[in-house]
Amino acid sequence: MGTLSSKMRALFYLCFVPCLLLLQEVHAARHGGISLSSQRMALLHWKATLTNPSLQMSSWQKDTSPCNWTGIVCTAVHHGGRVPLVVTDISLPDTGIHGQLGELNFSALPFLTYIDLTNNSLHGALPASISSLTALSVLGLHHNQLIGKIPYEIGGMQSLRLLELSFNKLTGHIPASLGNLTMLNYLVIHQNMVSGPIPEEIGRLVSLRLLQLSNNILRGMIPKTLGNLTNLNTLYLFGNQFSGPIPQELGRLVHLQILQLDSNDFSGPIPISITNLTKMNQLSLSENQINGSIPLELGSLIMLKILFLYSNQITGSIPTELGNLTMLSELFLYRNQITGPIPLELGTLLNLQNLDLSFNKITGSIPQEIGNLINLEYLDLSQNQISGSIPKTFGKLQSIQTIQIYDNKLSGSLPQELGDLTSLVRLALSNNSLSGHLPANICLGGRLQNLHAFSNMLSGPIPRSLKTCTSLVQIDLDSNKLTGDISQHFGAYPQLIWMSVTPG
Repeated sequence: MGTLSSKMRALFYLCFVPCLLLLQEVHAARHGGISLSSQRMALLHWKATLTNPSLQMSSWQKDTSPCNWTGIVCTAVHHGGRVPLVVTDISLPDTGIHGQLGELNFSALPFLTYIDLTNNSLHGALPASISSLTALSVLGLHHNQLIGKIPYEIGGMQSLRLLELSFNKLTGHIPASLGNLTMLNYLVIHQNMVSGPIPEEIGRLVSLRLLQLSNNILRGMIPKTLGNLTNLNTLYLFGNQFSGPIPQELGRLVHLQILQLDSNDFSGPIPISITNLTKMNQLSLSENQINGSIPLELGSLIMLKILFLYSNQITGSIPTELGNLTMLSELFLYRNQITGPIPLELGTLLNLQNLDLSFNKITGSIPQEIGNLINLEYLDLSQNQISGSIPKTFGKLQSIQTIQIYDNKLSGSLPQELGDLTSLVRLALSNNSLSGHLPANICLGGRLQNLHAFSNMLSGPIPRSLKTCTSLVQIDLDSNKLTGDISQHFGAYPQLIWMSVTPG
């Protein structure tokens, strides 16, 4: 999550403000002695501790009401027969504030419901004293320089709906007391240095919609209690050191749309229960140690747009049922131990833009149906054991920019239809047994940068279209049976960094 989005802020005011007004009245009764004057003094004291206060804080003056200051919102609350104004919001994102939160006297601001200090230069610890803000609903502190542990006392802030601490330098464990924040909808502690396990108590946050603990140093197993978070629609745990199997209990998160567990040390098979998550549109389990085969039942997740299973130890064949995922735009299965043929059913994935099956043990031929993928931009089938010829239907891939099918067992003539691919930027065909001529119009689109076709059995002349192909950066046609005068067929290439062409 980059910043508190306008959508999230609108959702906050629409859904939470009526409840907060009631909370403010309760707090007014409890803190009736707190005046607007004392709130002003607390804010001015904090401003005085900041290094070069931002221009946006120039309106913060002792002879003016804080309700007229930039970044401050006041609200009227009922207290007995009076309706005094109190400070309820501090919103100063992206204002270059350089200082410490610990210098702000939170006990003098008991009516605060909203704090957004994102993308500033707050440093030092997140003070335990912030827990006195028992009416606070939103705490946004991401993109700062906060250090130290997340205070255990934050677990007492039971009005919190959003806690956003990403992109800081926080350390220590996630306090189990966060499990007391049962009204929390968004818990985001991305990109810190938090370590240890996920507390089982997080499973008590049954109102959570987003849980993001990615890019930390968290370890251990995912607690089964996360299966209780049945309102969750996004779960980001990537970039940690989690191990053990992916718990079957995640299959109970029936509203989940995004599940990213990549870049950990998970092992064992993909749990069948994940295929219950029929609202899922992003599933990323890449860069783990997952083994076993791809469940056929994944084909029932018809909302999937992204499926990343690369860099694991997956075996078996690609299920034909993946052809049911007609909304899929990205399918990455590379660097596994997948065997068997490429299912012709993949040719029905008309929304596919990126397909990478490289570095496996795939056999058989390339299905002609791959030519139906008119939106495909990136195709990588390299480092397999694919045989047969390159289908002429590749000429229909009008959106294709990269074709990599090197290091296979391909044979037969190179289809001249490859010259019709006007968007082509990279063509890598090396280390096969391809024969025939290079396509005459190989650089028809004027975008070709990389042409690698060494170690084949290509013959005939070097295509004349290469002479005016000024976009070329690398070209390697060695170890073929090409003929012709190099000086006549090549021109000036201002971007060129590598050329190796030895006619037969």
